Amino acid sequence: MRVVVIGVGVMGLSAAAELSTRGHEVIAIDRFDVGHRFASSSGATRVFRLAHADRDFVRLAIWNHELWKRLERDIGRPLRLTRGLLWRGGLAEDVAHALFAEGVEHEQVDQARQAQLFPELRWAGEGAVVWQPEAGAVRADDSLRACLTRLRRSGGALVGSCTVDSVEPLPSGGVEVVADVSGTRTTWVADRVVVAAGPWAGPLLATMGIEVALTTSLAQVTYVKGGDDIPWSSRPCLVDVPPDGSSFGFYAMPTPGIGYKVGLDDPVRPFSESDFEREPDSLREEEAAQRVRRELPAFDATPVRSELCAWTESVDDRFVIDRVGDIVLACGDSGQGFKFLPMFGEVLANLVEGKAHPDAVAADVASLGLARFAGEEVANVDR
Repeated sequence: MRVVVIGVGVMGLSAAAELSTRGHEVIAIDRFDVGHRFASSSGATRVFRLAHADRDFVRLAIWNHELWKRLERDIGRPLRLTRGLLWRGGLAEDVAHALFAEGVEHEQVDQARQAQLFPELRWAGEGAVVWQPEAGAVRADDSLRACLTRLRRSGGALVGSCTVDSVEPLPSGGVEVVADVSGTRTTWVADRVVVAAGPWAGPLLATMGIEVALTTSLAQVTYVKGGDDIPWSSRPCLVDVPPDGSSFGFYAMPTPGIGYKVGLDDPVRPFSESDFEREPDSLREEEAAQRVRRELPAFDATPVRSELCAWTESVDDRFVIDRVGDIVLACGDSGQGFKFLPMFGEVLANLVEGKAHPDAVAADVASLGLARFAGEEVANVDR
């Protein structure tokens, strides 16, 4: 089959690489290029973890963990740093229950055990603290390069500086994609189209008659020094959720060569298609540094740098992945998409081919589809 993939962030590029590896003719297009900083997938690291508060996401994460191993074998180098994860505060009990139910190694730790695992971390003294060893940092930029290598190695094409004008299903089957490529009008006719356009996905899907409620915003992360006297790069990742579980709160991870990365679950501002300003917010940077000083008082919380990236959230904070006719869609990363890079490739390629997902996760993958938006007009294209 000929497949056009729109968007080369973590969802689209992983799908393009997998489809090309499976022998399809793949044309991956993007208005910028791989790893561009105006969307969601740029940056040095992301957290990977098996720890989730819902059993279905634990099952998906277990499958995804095996797919990461396969990708690392295929590319010939590790793409993740295993450092473990401490989850504390809100949802910690749910995380422990979900991990236990799915047979995943973990432990609920006391103050003494936390001090062994992460000596510099302040003991909060309230709520559960869960340790899960199969977690750490994804080498994000390197993982995108690995996908690009797979795409090119198997004969796939990448077209940058490409703005999509229209995506039209054809009466006889297939889809026509019309785009502006560096000022030249270009048309592709494909058997399938994968729409993985990140923060631009909602408006683009709407032109195809597929309505998905998405909220887009810009979020900021900050890297702090960590300190020369502390082996911060070997320390675990951290998820610190408010006791009432009202938001994801605070998360952090080691990023060797740069610093300890800190993110706050609080958008800087709404995303706008015409807003290409990515200057970090100095007040938000100081807020992140203050959080490090409070929770990791022995660390050097001097900011090294901060970065803005786009978040695209669905109404229930879950990915939206489905097929409508000859259009496969993937959107709503909800700030946690990158860790599922290899799963996205596998799932989207299966949808393109009409291939079944593994029995152990088939229902979980199906739950990410449009059908969950019951009572809403989500599509008017024949499925």
